Amino acid sequence: MNYDVIVIGGGQAALGAAISAREEGARVALLTKGKAGFGGSSVISDGVQSAIFSEGDSPETFFDDILRGSRGLSNPALARILAEECTVRVNELESKFGIELERERKVATPGHSFPRRVYAANGLGKNTTKVLRQYAIEIGVEFFEQAVLVDLLKDGQAVIGVVVEKEGTVMAFTAPSTILATGGFGGLYASTDNPKDVSGEGIGLAWRHGAEIVDMEFVQFYPYRLQQPANIDVMTRIFGKGAILLNGSSERFMEDFPRRELETRDILSYEMFKQNEVYLDFSAVPVKDLEKDSPYVYRLVKKGYQGVWKMYPVQHYCMGGIKADEYGRTNIKGLYACGEVTGGLHGANRLGGGSLTEALVFGKRTGKMAALEGVPVPVAVKAEAERFGKDTLPGGKTLEVSQRLKEIMWNLVGIERTSSSLEKAEKELSELAFYLNKESGVAALQLHDKVRAAWAAAFAGAKRKESRGAHILQDVKVEKKEWEGSLVIQGDNITFTKEIHA
Repeated sequence: MNYDVIVIGGGQAALGAAISAREEGARVALLTKGKAGFGGSSVISDGVQSAIFSEGDSPETFFDDILRGSRGLSNPALARILAEECTVRVNELESKFGIELERERKVATPGHSFPRRVYAANGLGKNTTKVLRQYAIEIGVEFFEQAVLVDLLKDGQAVIGVVVEKEGTVMAFTAPSTILATGGFGGLYASTDNPKDVSGEGIGLAWRHGAEIVDMEFVQFYPYRLQQPANIDVMTRIFGKGAILLNGSSERFMEDFPRRELETRDILSYEMFKQNEVYLDFSAVPVKDLEKDSPYVYRLVKKGYQGVWKMYPVQHYCMGGIKADEYGRTNIKGLYACGEVTGGLHGANRLGGGSLTEALVFGKRTGKMAALEGVPVPVAVKAEAERFGKDTLPGGKTLEVSQRLKEIMWNLVGIERTSSSLEKAEKELSELAFYLNKESGVAALQLHDKVRAAWAAAFAGAKRKESRGAHILQDVKVEKKEWEGSLVIQGDNITFTKEIHA
């Protein structure tokens, strides 16, 4: 299984990178645990990209918005690339891939100075990824689906491929360049809108092999989520059409905020969290706007539901991840990364519409560079099941650890966090990782990588002694100038750097 470029993942970032590498002439293998184009966060998203099309808007204004939204922690080089290249990449969805686009004209998304939202194919993420999947197949990207990532293959300190498990068989794939596009770690939370396959193992795996990971303490919680009568997203457009949020006393608790219900997600999520109950009131939204702008809610209305509309924030996005440069290069030769598995672009908080746009912009750049660069691959490389040892994890232990992991992340590394809760989480997750590291077999190794991704989030959170963006400490509720920089984890070491502002 020898290729020029290997891509791990099945969402928009992975497909974008695979297409880009293939168009450079590389022989590309895309490996994913599910079905390419039908897994990961981008598939279940509202299909929102960001582009510049409003009169008076500019890349410079968008760049400023990104930095402001990130609370000063966004890597300026990455932010500028996103602001300058987003429009070309988003417009390609229409001009190159034939995906119908709808551009927001009136309502500016929270944190944006101008309307920039572009809805692809009726606001369904899968309608974009399905098209990218088909295009990738047509140009010759080779898919290996239902292939679960187990480990990296290395020659010295350089990555030369991956080991995956498919239908109980361990397989090796080699290439001069390997791209991780495995998504974030949201599936490790008890309450999340992420698919369960977004479980952080790409970050934990990279950490295990010495990759730097950055900004792991910043986890975004999404405020626009219904709990009752159904667990669904409420699209933000209706809050520009008259929808409001009320607490248990029927008070509009966002009334005194400049943008009210359209404040950035970190602010709104925390204000919602402080209420005992939060209810959605969309009685002022015209029916035709409700049908168009929040179809899931509209369907429930059409079915005759007349009860309360209860909302609560859920884990939504991970700003932190593998540290990568503007071409997806990590600190490990031969290893690249793009999409939500990376950190550095969004700093302490991501603006709405930034995730899928990032996947397009940096998927393209990473795939191209991976095709042009690479490391020498030895002639004879193979993966043997014996390398990982016999499975020693006791029956039922995987489920037990997974459930405990979710509880720790939601209760101790969630919206309401303190220095002590994060320290407690870091200690318990470190103990879990130590236990799993003593076991052998593929199952123990995969679970260990997930636990280590969670551990890094708690570790970084416990070290940052301030509240900034999505990281809000109950015991230190102020933002401190001296913490305007990033925490970088490598191995068991964590360092604070302000290099991003050079």
